[in-house]
Amino acid sequence: MSLLRPLSSTLFRAASAPTIRPSIVAATTANNTANPSPSTPFTAQHRSKHSATQAKRLFKNNPARLRILKKSGMVPAKAQIPDLVYEPIFQPKFLSNGWSAPPPPEVEVPEYPFRVTRTGGKPFGAVGFLPVYRDVRIHGTKHTTIIRNVAGDIPAFISELQAVLELSLGKKGILTSASTGKHGGGEAGRGVNKENPIRIRTGGAIEVNGDHAREVQRWLAGLGF
Repeated sequence: MSLLRPLSSTLFRAASAPTIRPSIVAATTANNTANPSPSTPFTAQHRSKHSATQAKRLFKNNPARLRILKKSGMVPAKAQIPDLVYEPIFQPKFLSNGWSAPPPPEVEVPEYPFRVTRTGGKPFGAVGFLPVYRDVRIHGTKHTTIIRNVAGDIPAFISELQAVLELSLGKKGILTSASTGKHGGGEAGRGVNKENPIRIRTGGAIEVNGDHAREVQRWLAGLGF
C-alpha cells in the first residue's frame, strides 16, 4: 500500500493540473527570449471562458446594466424606424387558408413605386395568393418570413416594410448576396437575425427575421395588391 500512495497522488496531481496550449508556451517563451528580464516571472495566458455572443448577452445587454443606465439618464439610443408613407386603402378579409380578395372595382388603387404580384397558374383564372411565406429552420428554432414577386423600387418597399413591422435597418444595413462577413463568404448566406433583420435573397426575395406572415399579408392586401 505504501508503494501505491505516491503513484495515486502523482496521478491526481497530473490530472488536476491545468493544461497550457503549446502555441501559448511558444509565444511566451519567444517574448521572454526577445526581452530577457530576470525579475519577470513566467506567465501563461488563458482564453476567456465567454464567447463574443455570451459577453454581449451577459454584459452589454444585461437587464441590470440597462436599468442602471436608464436611472442615470444614459439610455442607449434606439434605432430609427422610418415613417409609414402609404396608408391602407381598404380592410381586407382573409379565409382560413390565408387567401384574401383584391379590392373591389370602386376602390381606387394609387400608383406605388413598388408592386407585388400574386401567385398565378390558378384554374379558371382565379385570383392567386399573396406571395408571403413562412420558413422554419434549425429544428424549428429559426422562424423567418419570405416575400416574393416584389418589383420596382425595392428600397422604398423595404422602408415601408420596416415601418409596418417596426424594424430597424440593422448594424450592417440590408444584407445581400454580395455582403461578406469578417471570415469571408456571403454574410447574407448566414441568414437574418435580431441585429440584422432584413436581407435580399438571391432571386430578389426579401427575408425578414421572425414570423410576420399575417402582418405582411394584411399590409399588402390593405394596399390593394
